[in-house]
Amino acid sequence: MGFGIAIETGATGIWYGRLIDYIGTHARAMSKDSLMNELLLEKKYHEYFLEDCGINKVKPGRDRFHIVEEVRGIEDLGESGGAVALFKFDMSDVNLGFLNHCIEIMGCNRRLLFNEIKSLDTDILNHTPPGKGRNINQILHHISSAEEFYISRLGEQADIIYENNLQKTQKEANNLPPIERLSLVRGAAVKTLEILIPDKIGVFTRNEYTRYPDEKWTAHKVLRRFLEHEREHIYNIREYLGKPLRYTD
Repeated sequence: MGFGIAIETGATGIWYGRLIDYIGTHARAMSKDSLMNELLLEKKYHEYFLEDCGINKVKPGRDRFHIVEEVRGIEDLGESGGAVALFKFDMSDVNLGFLNHCIEIMGCNRRLLFNEIKSLDTDILNHTPPGKGRNINQILHHISSAEEFYISRLGEQADIIYENNLQKTQKEANNLPPIERLSLVRGAAVKTLEILIPDKIGVFTRNEYTRYPDEKWTAHKVLRRFLEHEREHIYNIREYLGKPLRYTD
């Protein structure tokens, strides 16, 4: 039958999709048909990514998809601070093995991100391409801010654990150069996830720090968004640099 996919769209006209069996996969397009094509490329890329990272999680299956879930009406999908869907597969329990698998993928994503930017000079990092809203340095800060937001969805206790592990005040961390901030935020975020995720059960919401206080979250969705969001912005940076979004050699 092929791979199950979950897709979403809203008033922005953007479509997002992912392969359910491959946590962290991400595709984006302006039509449903185009999204299907992007997901095929994403599957091939992700399998290369897993092998390249030494993660033995490639699943057998043909390059065929079936839509398991399609969610419409997501507000501000694709916009900074916009909501994203809670899918039925996000209700899955998160055991320690799955948490560690996600953290391993986080590490692989971060190495890819740093490889893309490590040799870029300041002019490139600070250049905003025509039609874009951010330069690369601003994207890097955005990734850190998003990870802090995902941690905050876990509740007030997460705020305390995160801040205790940050090693600096929030203001000091925010004022760091973007690469330093990325590393500091990620370290504190992973420690917070390791402490809270195994015992976080069910659906939850949080009013603070969001335009969408009724947006529903689970432990699985928090981890999924960590992975999808960073990959989306690795693709953004590759696009800025005139590179293919995905490559397999």
